[in-house]
Amino acid sequence: MFKKVFSMSKKKTTSSAKAISSSDKLQETLETLEKKEQLLQKKISNEIQKAKNYTSQKNKNAAIQCLKKKKLYEAEIERIANLQLRVHDQMLTLHGATATTETIDALRKGSNAVKSIQQNVDDVSKTIEEASEQSENMKQLQDALATSIGVTDDFDEDELEAELEELEEAELEKQILEQNSTVPAQPPTITTTNLPKKETLKPVNNADDNLADLQPEMAL
Repeated sequence: MFKKVFSMSKKKTTSSAKAISSSDKLQETLETLEKKEQLLQKKISNEIQKAKNYTSQKNKNAAIQCLKKKKLYEAEIERIANLQLRVHDQMLTLHGATATTETIDALRKGSNAVKSIQQNVDDVSKTIEEASEQSENMKQLQDALATSIGVTDDFDEDELEAELEELEEAELEKQILEQNSTVPAQPPTITTTNLPKKETLKPVNNADDNLADLQPEMAL
């Protein structure tokens, strides 16, 4: 298989090299023809000028000979133009053949890739099947780990709820004690009603008291 692929690759490289070489040769030929055409155009211009000069000199035969040469050059230019058309046509044909060859090669590669994928369909199906099996095994393992082991089924739910209530009450009492120990005692609020009433003191008048004491005695 490798030998076949290497042979095809080598053949393609050789064909591409030949196509490039042929294209370069055609382009070189076209440039040469264009240079010849330009040279002939100059010669035609020179012959026309000579013909004019001979005409002014009344040398009719020499002028006619210049015009004949001009006709020959023009015929040569026409022949070169035909050759240029042939070269252009050949270049287009070569480019088209190269593009066609590249397209066919690309299609061939695509076809081989499709064949390769189709040949691997069985392997792909097998891989998908194995992946599905592994996923199922993992799911079963996870379900087994999540299943109760049977110890918690023997617990009394009422007993557990009663124990939980005891814990909640103990925690509540603890919080109340902590709040009482942290809150400072408030000083008693003093109002006018809480103040002791002041006794009204009577003015002391010793002279009047003595007089009152002597009145009974004087009456005797």
